[in-house]
Amino acid sequence: MIIKNITQWFHDLAHVWVRECWLVLHEKGAIIFFFVLCAIYPLLYATIYNPEIVRDVTVVVVDDDRSQESRELCRQLDATPEVCVVAYAADMQEARRMMNEKRCYGIVHVPREYSTSLSRVEKADIDVYCDMGVLLRYKQIVTAVTNVQQHLTSEIQAAKMAAVTTAGAIIESEEVPLGNTAMGLASAVLPCILMLVLQQSMLLGIGTLHGGSRERRLANRGHDPMEVPAGVTSTVIGKALCYVFMYAIPMVYVLYLVPKFFDFPQNGRLLEVLTFTIPFLLASAMLGQVLKIFVNDRESAFIALAFTSVIFVFLTGISWPRCAMNSFWLAMGNMIPSTWAANGYISLQTGGATLRQVEINYWMLWLLVILYFVLACIVEYYLCRPRWRRMRHYAKRDAGALMREEYRRQAVDILE
Repeated sequence: MIIKNITQWFHDLAHVWVRECWLVLHEKGAIIFFFVLCAIYPLLYATIYNPEIVRDVTVVVVDDDRSQESRELCRQLDATPEVCVVAYAADMQEARRMMNEKRCYGIVHVPREYSTSLSRVEKADIDVYCDMGVLLRYKQIVTAVTNVQQHLTSEIQAAKMAAVTTAGAIIESEEVPLGNTAMGLASAVLPCILMLVLQQSMLLGIGTLHGGSRERRLANRGHDPMEVPAGVTSTVIGKALCYVFMYAIPMVYVLYLVPKFFDFPQNGRLLEVLTFTIPFLLASAMLGQVLKIFVNDRESAFIALAFTSVIFVFLTGISWPRCAMNSFWLAMGNMIPSTWAANGYISLQTGGATLRQVEINYWMLWLLVILYFVLACIVEYYLCRPRWRRMRHYAKRDAGALMREEYRRQAVDILE
């Protein structure tokens, strides 16, 4: 008897998997979300952020000090790859006029007491004004001024220490970027976005499939002709395995080919990256089967789930560090598969970490698989299936009851 039940369970599982694969390949909305979205969105995001680094951002210098130190500052600033000094303005009014005319995107103001403060070993301030229309320009201007100031400060300290130390006692520092050697914005941001694209496209596709099932039930008196009569666990697992199977090619394309096309950091081993992604896809598939309860038709899948993309981006810590989040948002981020997947993927691909070094992210994804599997079974058993039974019960009493209720829900007037 036990062997017969196990055999039947695997038979139902395979039947659910085959039928769900058939539905995915014949549902236009699912094809768009599962395949077209995964094909276009990574290219779109990567193209927007390309080129990653802006060179020779034009700036104007207002030198009120007119000393050797200020001229050396301006000379080194012009020599940096980030900015280009295009003019020296007589005063701030002229510099502002040049910025308003878009002849420059930044103003570097050297105050009159700059050299005097340096000679007294006091703090010497420099005013920097930037056009915030493009964040990359602001970043490059601030980076160039900061690097030049640090270099000049180290030279001044070295000169003053030379009189009391030997020649070999000065310690020089050098910044060596690891992983993201180009220091590009896309190389830092896109690995996180790629994981989120996979998750959100799967959630939207699952919601679309669920909405299609409900629409078929409305048209067939509560029955779905494409439904497989199987148990709860075999239904949930069979559908999840179908979604993961469908994402085999999109996963390789998004996580391997797209970074290769745009020369993003690829310091991880492909096999370890794919192994790390498997629990992420399973967790996303289970999460989609939990969230499908909020979807009533194909169109509402986009309305109900698309807005979460922005929230999930912030929860990954890409714009604000997770260590600085309060306990509520930190807990919310821990519940989302893309949070652990994005941070682990960045460590693998950008940082060159091994799978063992990101084992916390890896096992947390498996924990989310178990958690959302339990929740998906609860949703299927206690919410979805009772809803379908009620629909069949109402349809037996009144054949037009379901469609009238649907029209009422959508605020559509019916002519009696």
